[in-house]
Amino acid sequence: MSRRRGQYPHEVLPHLGPRLTPPLRFTTALLIALPLLLAGCIGSGAPSPTPSHGAATVISTDYGRVWGSLPKDFPMLAEGQPLLRLDVQASGAIWTEMRVSEAVAATIDELRRLAWNVQDSTGSATQRRINATRDQGACQLTIIVEPLGTRTSLVVYLGEGCAQP
Repeated sequence: MSRRRGQYPHEVLPHLGPRLTPPLRFTTALLIALPLLLAGCIGSGAPSPTPSHGAATVISTDYGRVWGSLPKDFPMLAEGQPLLRLDVQASGAIWTEMRVSEAVAATIDELRRLAWNVQDSTGSATQRRINATRDQGACQLTIIVEPLGTRTSLVVYLGEGCAQP
């Protein structure tokens, strides 16, 4: 058998370092992961930013403390469709093909039809704010209507005084 310098048969080389057997590897991994898993379960006492098991969370925004989601039966105002806005933290968002002024008028009409006490909208020609309340003012709603590309966005802030979504 021809051998080059520095090569030894595998049987002669001792194993360098501890060799973990498969059951010991699993046990070691479990011992390392278990404290991390327990720390995740115990947590820091702070509320989780994402709902767990379908429970809605309350978030703090510029418009007060609001629900982090809208109820499933929340109306699609201004003939809109659900919109996912990653640039704002709100209860939800809706998009519509209407212009801002049309979307504001349609939203106010629909909220009044649904027994909301709606104030006159405020803001500029391109961004309008609609404030509404119900349940003797306990439930507060703020909607920001603004252009979003070729569509119009309605960002909805449903106050924590409203029924949980």
